Amino acid sequence: MNGQTDTSAFPERRDGPRAVDTPAWDVLFQWLSVVLRSVRQTGRRGVVYALLGASVGIVLALSLPSQYTSSTSFIAQGASASLLPSALQGLAASVGIGTARDYSPQFYADLATSDPVLTAAIRRVYSVPGSSGPLSQTYLQIEGFDNKIPAQANDAALRHLRRRVAGRADVRTNIIGVSVTARYPELSRDLLQALLEALDSINISFRQEQSRELRQFFESRVAEAQRQLDSAETVLRHFLERNRVIQNSPLLTFEQMRLTQTAELKRTVYMTVVQQYEGAKLQEARNVPILTVLSQPNVPVRRSGPPRRFIVVAGVLLGLLLAATQDRLAARLSSGSTRRAPAS
Repeated sequence: MNGQTDTSAFPERRDGPRAVDTPAWDVLFQWLSVVLRSVRQTGRRGVVYALLGASVGIVLALSLPSQYTSSTSFIAQGASASLLPSALQGLAASVGIGTARDYSPQFYADLATSDPVLTAAIRRVYSVPGSSGPLSQTYLQIEGFDNKIPAQANDAALRHLRRRVAGRADVRTNIIGVSVTARYPELSRDLLQALLEALDSINISFRQEQSRELRQFFESRVAEAQRQLDSAETVLRHFLERNRVIQNSPLLTFEQMRLTQTAELKRTVYMTVVQQYEGAKLQEARNVPILTVLSQPNVPVRRSGPPRRFIVVAGVLLGLLLAATQDRLAARLSSGSTRRAPAS
């Protein structure tokens, strides 16, 4: 030992530079350099393949029809306050009819792409440009589905339109947004207007169905309240007929007060139910639009698709990639054949 420290147990200290992770941009630059080097090595073949890819991209881009997107936003008015008084809410819930309920914004966003709304849109007639002037056609005729069996044509049109309708909802502001993409600017606007009208009509039908349930409930309650009121008044009348003088009898006075209170309570319940019944009938007959449109459907002035420039650039890159791949395969095949050749 002699006070000396054994350094063999400690690892050797390295004063050299530590390894540093390669930045992401450096890796990307190296990858692009390799790609450009491979493309440069293709030479004339790369130019030919790039021109072929560009030609295919141009043909494909021009063959795809133009797309225009029209959008709108709206707010769905909440359901009115419950027609049920607090004293009858428990009774209504016991028979399966609760208070008036409202739908969430996401419900309307999903309803915009539902079959009933889309079916109402594809059955309408739209004005589209033609070779000799405006034409009046349905969505099936515009998209070329009218040559199929009616059931197949409707199904194909529904699936085609559903892919071009987008609905979104903001739960914080209760604003619902809907957009429609079509091959003509006016058609996208008209389709969106048709969807809004169908959405509003179905929404009104839903609320009228709720009011119809309440009206049927109150209708039965009015008849029951009328019978109870008639029974209570009949008992009170019979008591008064049998007991004309009750001032000197505390028991008869108490009985008269009890029967009178019972009749008054039944009369109050009857009047309340009648008022709610009349309110439910008015609500059922209500045919007022529920949707408050914040921005009307507009005619788009710019195309939303297809991305023609991207398609052409993608064709050029695909042609260059095909040329580089072919050169690499040829180089590997030539190197393999050289290795298998016998030495002279």
